[in-house]
Amino acid sequence: MTIALGIIVAVETVALIILLIVLFRRRNSQQRILNKAETIVKGKLNVEDINTEGIDDATAMVGKAFNSIKSNLMTFVETTKVNVVTLSDAVDVLSQSVEANQQGNEQIAEGATNVAIKTAEQLDLVKDNLSLIESNNAQMQEIDGAMHLIKGILDDTVKISRGGLTNLEGYEKDMEAMSSDLNRINEILARFNSEIKRIEEVGDFIVGISEQLRLLAFNASIEAARAGQAGRGFTVVADEMNVMSAKTKDGMDTINQILKEIISSSKMVNDSIANCENTYNRSKDTFETVNSSFRSINEQSFDIHDKMNSISGMFEIMTENSDKSRTKAENLYETSQAISENTHEIAAVSQQVAAESSKIGENTEALNGMLEGIQNLLKQFDTAILPVSGMSPRRLKIVSMSMFDHEFWYSVRKGTLYAQKELQGRNVDVEYYPITATGDAQDEYIRELIRDCIDRNVDGIIFPGFLTAANRELKEAISRGIKVMAYNCDCTSDIKRISCLCPDSDEPGILAAKETDKVLNKHGNVLMLTGNPTVHVNVQRSESFKKQLANYKGITIVDEITVPDNDEEVCRLCKDCLRNNPDVNVVFITNGFPLSVVRAIKEVGKQGQVKIVCFDHNQDIFRAIKDGIIAAAIGQDAFGQGHDPVINMYNTLVTGEKLDDFIPCRLSVVSKQNVDSLIEA
Repeated sequence: MTIALGIIVAVETVALIILLIVLFRRRNSQQRILNKAETIVKGKLNVEDINTEGIDDATAMVGKAFNSIKSNLMTFVETTKVNVVTLSDAVDVLSQSVEANQQGNEQIAEGATNVAIKTAEQLDLVKDNLSLIESNNAQMQEIDGAMHLIKGILDDTVKISRGGLTNLEGYEKDMEAMSSDLNRINEILARFNSEIKRIEEVGDFIVGISEQLRLLAFNASIEAARAGQAGRGFTVVADEMNVMSAKTKDGMDTINQILKEIISSSKMVNDSIANCENTYNRSKDTFETVNSSFRSINEQSFDIHDKMNSISGMFEIMTENSDKSRTKAENLYETSQAISENTHEIAAVSQQVAAESSKIGENTEALNGMLEGIQNLLKQFDTAILPVSGMSPRRLKIVSMSMFDHEFWYSVRKGTLYAQKELQGRNVDVEYYPITATGDAQDEYIRELIRDCIDRNVDGIIFPGFLTAANRELKEAISRGIKVMAYNCDCTSDIKRISCLCPDSDEPGILAAKETDKVLNKHGNVLMLTGNPTVHVNVQRSESFKKQLANYKGITIVDEITVPDNDEEVCRLCKDCLRNNPDVNVVFITNGFPLSVVRAIKEVGKQGQVKIVCFDHNQDIFRAIKDGIIAAAIGQDAFGQGHDPVINMYNTLVTGEKLDDFIPCRLSVVSKQNVDSLIEA
């Protein structure tokens, strides 16, 4: 009985202790919730979520509700800041447009009267112009008739020129034939002279024979005289031979005389033929000149003929255009009359529109005042660094730059512009420069931008730490006393920047691993897609993710591949891995191409079977979360990365106080539980 009673007492004691412990833990959990609630009441929204593990259901439910309310409130405040920038830009544009419109309408109203006066003058000018057009039209018709007459004369000239050219060509052929005949005659005479010379040679031969006969006759007479009576017959023969020799010589003398006359005549003929040939050659040259001139005349006649045809066609067009111009001038006259009648109405309407524009301007000023009120309300919530209350005695100049090719950087720009508005009236100029160029052009643009900052002696430069192209220029800027701050990721160690605002090196990967564990519920297979390893943030996310995931024994990394910063390649490589590893449940990607993984999952038919854990926030990612393809997207406060460095730079320039060497930016997770409030309609 005593033992039983002791056991009961012991059990009751243990139960009491357990109850006290539960009550104490519940009280501590509730107290933590109350403490954080008091912090939020003070306007400090940037507090950690309440850990709901290991506490009772009721308290855990309150904690989850607190986390949800805090998250929604912070999302509302951050979204409102973004909307303030967007609306403020719209108001500025509207204000400028209203002012320009008002000035324009006043100018229109003022100018309408001038238009009426000028329109009356225009009517007189149009009348005069109509008269000139009529006169011009009549003269053009006369010119057109003269052109047709000239065209007819040129047609006849072309025909005559063509006939003369044909006759010249025939004459040229006849001259060539005559030249050929003269050449043949010359050749015949040359042969004839040669034959005459041969006859002369034969004559000389006969004369020689005659002389020999005479000598023979003489010798025969001598011999006959010696012979006496017996040689008298030889004497007779010798006499006859003398007579024959004498006659032969006389005949040959006559022939020689005739040949000399023939040779003399032949020479005269040759001289005449030579003169004819020379004359022909000269006439041939002259003929060629005349022929060439005739051809030139013929060609020029054709050209003139064609040009006259063209000019005639132009005159026809001009005549037609003159008729059209006259018609349009008449229409212009009628239109001018209508303008004159309507100008006074326009002036009245313009004055009315100017008055309405003035009212719009007043409404714009009211809207601007409302925006200032919203900004004042937002200042009650401490979600980011705030400007110090002091002000610089001299005008400060701060330059901030960012990439401008992704939703993340669009939000960075909005954060920078919101910081601009927060610092209005604080004796500081904040300049924002988007970097849109790529490759070598981007590097040169950044270098030029830093050199310009040095030349203008700005006070602060803010830049993404991964932009290393202008390191030399940044060092020069720092040596000149310009403060330099990095954000998004740290710069190289040789750049003596005053601070770096970026995500904690390990926290993004750890948070991604925790979200992966929630998706898999302690068991499943993971495919890792690691971005460019030369970008340090990819390595940090990958290593911290694997280190944290090692704590979950039921989760296995089935494959890890490196993917480039290229949409198509990420999609292709992811599809190959999913086909080779059909049991993958989650894809974790470190770089900025999660939507390429979404496309890959859809194209291999794994939608609903494979989830994605990734980084960055935009509307397309939010819709993929809503559709259940992306399980969780980790944001790195893009708005804050644009806003906080500007405010920090301003604060340190005003107060002279040093910034922390490393300033972590806030991380946030969007999942199916909180995505609805972020999707734009």
